[in-house]
Amino acid sequence: MPARILERSAAHWVLRAAAAILVVVLVTYPPRNFDIFRLNQVTDALILALAALSLNLLIGFTGQISLGHSAFFGIGAYATGILVVDHGWSPGWTFPAGAIIAFVVGVVIGIPALRLKGLYLALVTLAIAVLFPSIVRKFDTVTGGSQGIKGIRYKPPAWTDLKGREGDAHFKYWLMIVLLAVGYVIARNLVKSRVGRAMVATRDNEVAAQVMGVNVALIKTVTFGISAGICALAGSMYAVRATTINPDDRALTLLGSIVFLVAMIIGGTATLIGPIIGGLAYFYIDYLARDWSDGPVASVLFGGLLIALMFVAPQGIVGLAKRVARSVLRVVPRPPPSHRAVLSPATAAEPAGVGSSGALPPPVPPK
Repeated sequence: MPARILERSAAHWVLRAAAAILVVVLVTYPPRNFDIFRLNQVTDALILALAALSLNLLIGFTGQISLGHSAFFGIGAYATGILVVDHGWSPGWTFPAGAIIAFVVGVVIGIPALRLKGLYLALVTLAIAVLFPSIVRKFDTVTGGSQGIKGIRYKPPAWTDLKGREGDAHFKYWLMIVLLAVGYVIARNLVKSRVGRAMVATRDNEVAAQVMGVNVALIKTVTFGISAGICALAGSMYAVRATTINPDDRALTLLGSIVFLVAMIIGGTATLIGPIIGGLAYFYIDYLARDWSDGPVASVLFGGLLIALMFVAPQGIVGLAKRVARSVLRVVPRPPPSHRAVLSPATAAEPAGVGSSGALPPPVPPK
């Protein structure tokens, strides 16, 4: 029998405070204990986590299948590269610029996608992911074509007092933490709001959602745009982390979209923390597989590990963790205040239907 604690009770707040402390410890551990190479690895894993988080808004909470998020990732990367190298922008200002451009493109793509569902929507977004590298090569005067864009540097500001390669690695790590926090806050506030309930209703049953007054078209298009904008933030960070981008980068091709999807599923769909954990898990499972072996053997080993993980945790790592946690501890929702509690003391002491004199009210004559 699992232990039970009341929601918003002292024990519940202690549990939440312990979780917050654990998050702080996990975030501050890498820069204090990792070398430059490993710290850069963590930054790359967090970039993947942010991209998976953006995709989860679309698939996990709204039910729209997308295989084209690598294009939005690439929009953010190329927006940062072009604005920094060709126009002399400060890299920090290119992050919101890339997100806004991707948001607009996502809304434009989302409007015709309203008539499509399931596999048909997946095929359309698949075509977007395939076309993006070709479009980059086509407009080579702006994007650099197959040669790509080089020299995308984001030096730590003077006030950070971070210098050299180590300082650069620390700065990009903390910048990625900030971007991931921004993406998480946007996703959480969206999901926990009335819009989030409308998203879930749209995912579960569009017809019922429309009957209840949900503007399904607006929910789908805006969610598509927000998801694209958050993914573009990950792409912008990828550009400053790699310092060079080209259309052959794995994250900017169809393979990148598949990686985002797999990372989301590993962590757990329709959960807020799942894509973050899934992004980290995917990155290090892939790294360990390549470290143990090279070539096709690494791919087979990686696939085997993923299959084993899905057998053990079909609902993702977060789903498995929740199932285990609920067998040990359950947070019971606080019951609503009773009707008696909202009455005045004098009225609450009287039986229902009895006045202050103790007599029953006179019957109402029939009409």
